[in-house]
Amino acid sequence: MKEAGWSTHPSKHLKPNQISSEDGEAYIARKDIINIFTDGSKTEHGVGAAFCVLTNDIWAYQWSAKLNDNTVFQAELTALHEAVIYASHLPNHNTSKIHVDNRASIVEFPIQRAQTKRQEKFSKSFQIQE
Repeated sequence: MKEAGWSTHPSKHLKPNQISSEDGEAYIARKDIINIFTDGSKTEHGVGAAFCVLTNDIWAYQWSAKLNDNTVFQAELTALHEAVIYASHLPNHNTSKIHVDNRASIVEFPIQRAQTKRQEKFSKSFQIQE
């Protein structure tokens, strides 16, 4: 059976103070914050997801994956998911900000489809942020 869609949006598992739609430019200049930038895209060559980490004005880490049979929205969520996993493994004394360029990825976006194992795993990764 092919898995498709998401029954609840990941933002439902975050506290209000963990989501901000404000411009993150002020945080990028701060040296004490680890900035993580996410993106998902689709071209004629396929769908991809990626994130990169900026620490003290140095690209410290990057992750990317080519996704088969996915939408751009799913790619955006995949990039966000992987960034959350990365950030959750940082030492507790580090403050990190995840910058998302697709507001739909962080704002409630109702999709009424069957819940998948991937969505369940994704939701659990956000719950550790509480």
